[in-house]
Amino acid sequence: MKITVRDLSFAYAEQKIHGKHLFNHFNADLDGGESGRPLVILGTSGCGKTTLLKILSGLLQPQGGEIHFSGGEPSGADVASAFMFQEPRLLPWLTVRQNVSLPLEKRYGKEGAKERAQHFLSLVSLDDKEDAYPSELSGGQAQRVSMARAFAWPSPALFMDEPFQSLDIPLRIHLMDLCLSLQESENLSQKNRLLIAVTHDPREAVYLGGRIIILGGSGEGIIFDRIVNLGSRERAYGSATAGELERELILHITK
Repeated sequence: MKITVRDLSFAYAEQKIHGKHLFNHFNADLDGGESGRPLVILGTSGCGKTTLLKILSGLLQPQGGEIHFSGGEPSGADVASAFMFQEPRLLPWLTVRQNVSLPLEKRYGKEGAKERAQHFLSLVSLDDKEDAYPSELSGGQAQRVSMARAFAWPSPALFMDEPFQSLDIPLRIHLMDLCLSLQESENLSQKNRLLIAVTHDPREAVYLGGRIIILGGSGEGIIFDRIVNLGSRERAYGSATAGELERELILHITK
């Protein structure tokens, strides 16, 4: 699965006043490499990481350019893409199962949506919390519900906007492992879903990414692009190999 971006232009209203663009004829071929791992986007605050994610997913409309999904699928603007935000964004008046199944009902029907929700909740080890309400969950549990909801939606791409940023390191690692496990299951079932994750943390990028790109400042586009062929031990927090790549990423981010 690949997303092709050609001549993308985008500017917020205040940027237009000064004749500036966040993206100016931006071009990219976006995939996760051969490993099936996520494509991770890094960059300084304000460089457009989240904006690009929202444009690709169809949540924002660009002022110019084209976006194409591989295999002839329509652009992000025409696809109901799965999106995982920084916060879980669960509806407090619905149970855990209902939060996952509600978006699925139009596509699968009420019973089909319920079964699919239960399946993905079991994959994130929340079978015993199906009838609980969001207020009864810990922060990590709520984010697991959000992850189950995102993976349950059958879209060609899944977009993640720093969903692990507020978690402590052990829980962050656990949820990243869970995310990778879900992605691997998708790949084994030949769905070939592309997962694109935004983060500001180079260590997180090394741990997750099959490919890492760094966005430069306003209008600069991609300033770093690397396929990451590392084993799990080499990616681990504290490993020497991960540390070397992390330092390289930091140098490019802080130029």
